[in-house]
Amino acid sequence: MQQVNALPTQTLAIKDIHVPEPISNFPVAYGWWILAALLISIFVITFIKLKKLAKQNQVKKQALQQLKNTPNLPINDTIMLLKWAAMHYFSRAELAKLFGHSLQLFFTNTLPIKYQEKFKSLSEQAFLEQYKRDNDQTNEKVDENLTQAATLWLTHALPPKMKKITAENAMSDNKTKQGANT
Repeated sequence: MQQVNALPTQTLAIKDIHVPEPISNFPVAYGWWILAALLISIFVITFIKLKKLAKQNQVKKQALQQLKNTPNLPINDTIMLLKWAAMHYFSRAELAKLFGHSLQLFFTNTLPIKYQEKFKSLSEQAFLEQYKRDNDQTNEKVDENLTQAATLWLTHALPPKMKKITAENAMSDNKTKQGANT
C-alpha cells in the first residue's frame, strides 16, 4: 500500500487575515450637528425667556411680599406701594401725576374686566379716606379691604398681559365707557 501524505509537499505561504481599521464615528453626519445646534438654541432661548420673566415679575413679587409682611399697612402706604409697582410697568411720567379718583380709575382699568368690579368695591372707601384729615377713627376694615384690593391688583394686573397701558389710555377708556352708559 502506498502511503498518502496529507501534507502537501510544497508549503503555501499563508498570509494573516487583515482586519480593516475600525470605522470612525467622526465626522458626525450633518443632521446630528443641526439637531445639536437646534437643541442648544432652544435651551438658550428658554433660559433667556425664563430669566426675563423672572426679572419682569420681581417688582410684583416684592410688592406682594411687602403686603404680606405688613398686614396693617396704612391706607396711604398701601396706595403708594401700588403706585410704586405700577410705575415699573407703566409710563412713569403719566402715572406720577395721578392721584385719588383718577388713580383708582387707572388701577381699575388696567385689571382684566372680570376683576374690575371687585377691585372697585374693595378700594373705593380707602380712596375716599385717603385725603381726609388725620381721622383716628379710620376703620380697620377699610385697610383690610384695601389690602385685599391691592393683592388682587398686583396679582392680576401685573405684568400687563397685552400692551403697556398708559394712564391716558386707561382714562380715555373709562370716559368712553361712561359715555356709552348714559
